[in-house]
Amino acid sequence: MEEIQDILSKAKLQFEAEEFQLALSDYRKIIDLDPNHVEANFMIGEIHHQLGDLAKALSSYIKVIDIQPEHPKANVKIEMINTILDYFNKDMHNP
Repeated sequence: MEEIQDILSKAKLQFEAEEFQLALSDYRKIIDLDPNHVEANFMIGEIHHQLGDLAKALSSYIKVIDIQPEHPKANVKIEMINTILDYFNKDMHNP
């Protein structure tokens, strides 16, 4: 069985090559081995963000904050996505 560090290295290279689905698969393998792996959870959020799925990205970033409340990048990403969602949802509340 691959070690987490080996999978992580491979996933990073895939992400950098914009092979997001392959990277996502490997980051999920890491989560299967260690559900509280901060970097893998954060990178899953990054991939979903890149793919335009803000709800899934937000969910992943929140998981990171649950594990590591002071994670600076995850906090910024949560704030940014909430701002985007508030902007688009404003029209739904103000006809």
